[in-house]
Amino acid sequence: MSESRQQAARKCVSCGIKVSGKNAAEFACPDCGTTIYRCATCRKQSNLYECPDCGFRGP
Repeated sequence: MSESRQQAARKCVSCGIKVSGKNAAEFACPDCGTTIYRCATCRKQSNLYECPDCGFRGP
């Protein structure tokens, strides 16, 4: 994936804002391995997220 495309895809799966900063998270979905991004606010508030590929839900 090109760097510009990767930057465009870096949106929080919980709230949809552009993910940046050192408190944001990037991790693989526990079920399918798709890369998931979460912003610092959603992480701090423990907002639920859903994998866009397989539908796995987590806190």
